[in-house]
Amino acid sequence: MQPFELPEFYTPWPARLNPNLEAARIHSKAWAYEMGILGSEEEAQSSVIWDEHTFDSHDHALLCSYTHPDAPGAELDLVTDWYVWVFFFDDHFLEIYKRTQDMAGAKEYLDRLPAFMPVHPTDTPSVPTNPVERGLADLWSRTAFTKSVDWRLRFFESTKNLLEESLWELANINQDRVANPIEYIEMRRKVGGAPWSADLVEHAVFIEIPAGIASTRPMRILKDTFADGVHLRNDLFSYQREVEDEGENANCVLVLERFLNVSTQEAANLTNDMLTSRLYQFDNTAVTELPPLFEEYGLDPVARVNVLLYIKGLQDW
Repeated sequence: MQPFELPEFYTPWPARLNPNLEAARIHSKAWAYEMGILGSEEEAQSSVIWDEHTFDSHDHALLCSYTHPDAPGAELDLVTDWYVWVFFFDDHFLEIYKRTQDMAGAKEYLDRLPAFMPVHPTDTPSVPTNPVERGLADLWSRTAFTKSVDWRLRFFESTKNLLEESLWELANINQDRVANPIEYIEMRRKVGGAPWSADLVEHAVFIEIPAGIASTRPMRILKDTFADGVHLRNDLFSYQREVEDEGENANCVLVLERFLNVSTQEAANLTNDMLTSRLYQFDNTAVTELPPLFEEYGLDPVARVNVLLYIKGLQDW
């Protein structure tokens, strides 16, 4: 039985599907086998995290074909591989560390992963010992060195934060603690997957945000509101699986339910209200704050177009 009825969503930007979907499905499955994500029980610590049926039912290529509708075939393959990897990492961490509440093992496991993300091509990465490490090493080598050092540093940080989110969630599970709404939104912005997705959008649309404006208020608001939108929508769709099936407590519906002492349906409606407000703020910032930002920093026409392509990429997501 569903714990609540999904509210009516504000959807200002129409969904579009990438025509390279089927090729991405074929490629991503072959890549998953190559990395040991599929077909490697021993390397998955004697526990099969995914089988082929699970992989097919997730259909990461379909997700990425909707979130990156204009990406050419090779780029869609790369982006899809990243999402295969990140969802496998999440499920692997759930089974091996969250369900067992193994904080010490989790820290040791996560501490190794930054070594597979060298910022400079002359740095020597570690030798991978499992599918998560092998996948990260492969993806980083295919992604990072087509971009500037500034972008690599940003993507390194957002990837590291995404991985460390798992420790925050595990600590809350161990303490049987549900965050308050302000802490929850702040932590999800810092360590949730959406800031990482926003950085990957730059790669997928073949641009870079000029380093001089990347940390300005309008650009931070655009990334934060994008992140809020992705995370809050995910919380509405995944509440039953995360809270009732997996024992997770990092979900805004649960956070509001506990903090405000309201019903699950009321908490879901409030979560959707927050989601809608974030989308409105995204649009308002793009329309009212970017033009003066461009003038203040004297961006040339190419840089301005690159920022607008980035905004469009976030809207597609």
